[in-house]
Amino acid sequence: MEQRTVTITDVARLAQVSVATVSRVLSGGSASSAARERVESAVRELGYRRQSAAKSADAAPCRALALVISDLTNPYYSQLCAGAEHAARQAGWPLIVFQPELGRRAEDNIAEEVLDLRASGAVLVGLPVESGTTEEIRRRLCRIAQSIPIVTIGPRVEGVSCVNITSDLSASVRKSISHLVTLGHRKIAFIGGSGGLRSPSARRRAYFEEMERLGLSTNSQVSTESAHTPQGGEVSVNRLFSDAAESERPTAIIAINDLVALGALRQLQRMGLRVPEDVALIGCDNQFFTSYLNPPLTTVDLHPFDHGVCAIEELAGSLNGGSRASYSQIRECSLIVRESCGALLGVRAF
Repeated sequence: MEQRTVTITDVARLAQVSVATVSRVLSGGSASSAARERVESAVRELGYRRQSAAKSADAAPCRALALVISDLTNPYYSQLCAGAEHAARQAGWPLIVFQPELGRRAEDNIAEEVLDLRASGAVLVGLPVESGTTEEIRRRLCRIAQSIPIVTIGPRVEGVSCVNITSDLSASVRKSISHLVTLGHRKIAFIGGSGGLRSPSARRRAYFEEMERLGLSTNSQVSTESAHTPQGGEVSVNRLFSDAAESERPTAIIAINDLVALGALRQLQRMGLRVPEDVALIGCDNQFFTSYLNPPLTTVDLHPFDHGVCAIEELAGSLNGGSRASYSQIRECSLIVRESCGALLGVRAF
């Protein structure tokens, strides 16, 4: 059945539920788990779109660009948003900043919500391009790209016609490990990154690969329970140092991001461990507070402001008479050395 002919009645018939039940599921209302699963399966199989999304796809787009971003409270995304707004202003395009609703199965509606904006083009970053299986993400992005040009920021998804901008996440981990090894560390822990997102998974995978390449053990040196929050960093450090014998404790920690590193620093100090004398610490993102910590945090700068600028420039270029190209840019990261890694203490024996 063609997508334009699919109605809510078709969904109800396939799912063997009432139209009212379909409506409740699509609007986030109450329904049994079995009914919800049947409705969601029918929506995917039929390619059903809500009427508002269908109308917006057929209507003329407004002259604006959309930035679809998952968490504006995270300083990384705030910097990226600032870069996008700067570039949009320079290019003469209004920018709509849209944070989609997140939660159970909410990612199924992201494509429709983006089309509802009726923007001329969209930049997508965070959960919209990282949450779900590769096939789910591909299907989501293709639905949007069929209607408007898009730029994605994050790991590339093959089979999607768009410009992709991604950081060299493997290099960010390799640089951190190499720096710590140069300072004498061999027991290097990695914390953070749960939740099934693709960027954290890539960094965690790079940690294992680099540690194996160097012949260094990773046993009991990984905690992925911290997600991406300071509270999670506290939990991870407590677990790492409570579960391991003193001789097996890490002498250095790489955190998935600076927020996790912030919590890790607090917990280490609470446990009476000095940073960097007892434990070296490296974060990622070079967020605004890192140079103000005690000690200042060594971190990796992924340059999110530049990512935002580049994404808008690519999108505006395709809308201003350029071609809708499809390729990926892999952008460099920078290790910012401060005091928390112990570089000022010189090479040490552990």
